[in-house]
Amino acid sequence: MKLPNGFGSIACYSGNRRRPYIVRKYIDGRQKIIGQYATYEDALAFLVDYNKNPSLFAPATITFAEVYRLMASERYPKIAKSTANNYKAAFKHCHELHTRPFAKLEISDLQGVIRAMSRRNIGYASQKKCRQLMHLMYEYAVKYKIIPAAADITCYIDKKVVRYPKKPFITRQLNRVKKLANSDAELARWAMCIVMMCYSGVQPGEFLAIQKSDVKLKQRYFIVRDSKTEAGRNRAVPISRKALPYFRAWMDKPGKTLITVDDGAALSYHRFRTRFDNVMDATNCHHTPHECRHTCATMLDNAGANDTAVKRILGHASQGVTKGVYTHKSLHELKKAIDLI
Repeated sequence: MKLPNGFGSIACYSGNRRRPYIVRKYIDGRQKIIGQYATYEDALAFLVDYNKNPSLFAPATITFAEVYRLMASERYPKIAKSTANNYKAAFKHCHELHTRPFAKLEISDLQGVIRAMSRRNIGYASQKKCRQLMHLMYEYAVKYKIIPAAADITCYIDKKVVRYPKKPFITRQLNRVKKLANSDAELARWAMCIVMMCYSGVQPGEFLAIQKSDVKLKQRYFIVRDSKTEAGRNRAVPISRKALPYFRAWMDKPGKTLITVDDGAALSYHRFRTRFDNVMDATNCHHTPHECRHTCATMLDNAGANDTAVKRILGHASQGVTKGVYTHKSLHELKKAIDLI
């Protein structure tokens, strides 16, 4: 169906795309993409709303909140729900900027949000997420020419300060955790989890979301479906021979997810963290769940594992055309790499 002149247009891109319908509009004499949608109906609804408010993409009038909503509609379908919820919480901390014209914001305005959070004793992690949100919004605004690239001021916000540097388990510490995992103690199964994480390199959230149906004991691998990044989703992670007995033990327990409580229900991160900390106390260690991932990366590096295989295991995006496109590491090669540690 032909749309009225000046109304805008909707194009459908070929290929297997999550949101193939592109909404385009002439703005200031140039055609710009102003949205991407999964269905024609959604794209048309957005175009209708846009035409009701033609000032939406006028750089001088579009507000901080409007840029956020547009960025969220494009980005949130691509990321984990928990990550999107964290960004939503960060947006609420920026309430003083919501109605301000985006193009007129200054460094002091953005920095003021971070300083206000600090004065209210809001934690470092929340402040970091707020800075990340600002960066994503400015990246979106530059991409769609709401502002020029030179107007991206997020690089001048307080630089990241690592207050809690990550440190991997040393051999003695990991051996103490293994000893507890092989005992008859009540904490043994949670010590198993720590060893499994140290020998697989998965994120804590990825680990707790593993489905039993995605664990292939005979072939020694499991599939990570839910991840924070595109590169981490739907990847095959090899199971180390040293951790295989622990995977078998958990597979025999009730529940759909690999890691569960006694009744077979999935385990939340907060409940898992309590059990993790109990194991740390019992083994006289001082680590966080994320440091299991650092432990795996460190052991792989010390063992001389192939760099591309390490990135595939950890779910990192490969940099460069050669490694990212033309190098394909088979599951057999990934298992060889994980068995080096």
